[in-house]
Amino acid sequence: TATEAAAPQGFLTLVTEPSARVSLGGRSLGETPLTKVALPVGRHTLKLMDGTGRPLKLLVEIKPDDTTSVRVPLELLANP
Repeated sequence: TATEAAAPQGFLTLVTEPSARVSLGGRSLGETPLTKVALPVGRHTLKLMDGTGRPLKLLVEIKPDDTTSVRVPLELLANP
């Protein structure tokens, strides 16, 4: 929508070991590695699902017109 287009956005590049499915607020962002996915500016809690179906969470901060790059082993992430 026009409102979303006007909102400030940044980007997320996310690499996990092993790969995981990633979603934000119920919207699928895809499977890692993710490259320059557009997200609204601010702090977000991403939901990750590893290959066994184990849910994990990852906090990221998205800055306007900038790319936040995160590389993380899944075993370091907390269960929600």
